Formats: sequence, structure tokens, C-alpha cells
Amino acid sequence: MPPGSGAAYRGPVISFDMACTLFWEPGCEKGSPRTTLDRSLEAVLRLLRGKGLELGIDPRRLAEKYLEEACRIRGMGPRRELWHKYILLKTLRRLGVRVNHVLLEELYRAFIERRASYFTMPGDARRLVELLHGSGYTLVLTTATWAHDLALRILEINNASGYFSLVYSTQLVGIPKSDPSFYRELSDLLGVEPSSIIHIGDSVEQDIRPARRAGLKTIYYGWRTGCRPGDPSPCATSYLDILAEIRRLEGEDGEKP
Repeated sequence: MPPGSGAAYRGPVISFDMACTLFWEPGCEKGSPRTTLDRSLEAVLRLLRGKGLELGIDPRRLAEKYLEEACRIRGMGPRRELWHKYILLKTLRRLGVRVNHVLLEELYRAFIERRASYFTMPGDARRLVELLHGSGYTLVLTTATWAHDLALRILEINNASGYFSLVYSTQLVGIPKSDPSFYRELSDLLGVEPSSIIHIGDSVEQDIRPARRAGLKTIYYGWRTGCRPGDPSPCATSYLDILAEIRRLEGEDGEKP
């Protein structure tokens, strides 16, 4: 069992991207069809049918409508962060379902529960997190899942909440993950210099580039293609490689890993 949460920030800070870095779902795999959104919305349709509300639409088509609505909202005005709950509400309203706040909460909970159930923490990822946590690092989970409570539920299902001092989501802070301000705000929130944070992620655009612009150290998790010439350095393709790079970066600062 991991230790209880709520401890003060301590030691060097390691920030992990959540989806496809520490936690996996079918959509992470190369060439994997989009299925988890369809199946999550299937839970919504089932709940609606139980209440006598039939949309006459299958989960795949509902997922298409859902993503269309997400793109439309994202294109409105300044860059903005999305929330699964609002996208769900807007999509259903456009399909003629009169959703009040009580029904929305019920549908949203069903959606989040199903969506979270697809995320698992690989054994090697858990061993890495256990080692870092036990060595005195402060661990932060960063995510752009469009729902802060989705990340919390994923941690609960995987019995991993206690490893992390903070879940830091785009919904919580209201800044897209591709914006360096997302990472500057993390530094300010923790009360540490940006250079004392090592951020690890699998996306150049969402993780590595903006984090570096904010002054953080980074490790690119290049599991999809391997570490190629031109990829950000340092680059790792396994959790063991990530650990070695963390130790190397900490050693460059003259700190004991």
C-alpha cells in the first residue's frame, strides 16, 4: 500500500505526464482505433435508455458528435480548456435531450467511471514511482484529460493516489498543457525554481517543448518511435532508462539522487 497523501512538498520534484506515460489505455497503442470514448459514451446511452430516453444513435456516432462539439468549443475565442462535463451537456442538448443539472451529474459520473476503468499502471511504472517516492522525491501528476476528477479516479482505481503530492490538471489551472504558462504556474504553486523540476512526458508539443520554455528540465519518453536523431534529449524508451536519466540530471546539479 502506498503511503497516505497530504504530505508537504519535499526533495527534488518529478512531474509525470499521465496518459501514455505512467498510465495506459487502448488508445495509447500504435494504430489503435478510438474505442474507449465510444465505450464510455455507451455507458451514457445505457443510462439514458434506462430513463426512457432513446437517442436513436450508436456509441460510435455519438462519439463523432462529441468530438465535433469539442472542436467547435475549442475554436471559440481565445485558447480555452475543455471539460468533459460541458462537452457532454452540449452534445446531448444538440441531440434534443433536455438535460438538467441532476441528470447531467448522473451521466457524467457514469462516463468518468467507465473512462477511468480503461487506464492501468504498468508494473514497471509502479516500481519506478515507488522507488522515487521512497527516495524522497516529490511526485506530481500532470494531465490534460479534460476532467480533473478523471485523473483522481484513475489514481484511485490503480491504488496509486498516495504516491503523488499533487494532481495538476489543465482543468484545475485553466491553462492548456501546450502553453509554457502551465508549467510556470506549477513551479509557482510548488514554490520551487523551474529548474528544480524534471518533467517527463511522451509529447514534444504538450510536454517537452513548453516545459523547457518554462525553464524545467525534461525527459522525453519516446516509446512510440524510439529515440531518433532530432528527438529532444535526453530521451528514454523504458522506465529503467527514465530512472537513469533522472539520476544523471540530478547528478549534474551536484545533488545526491
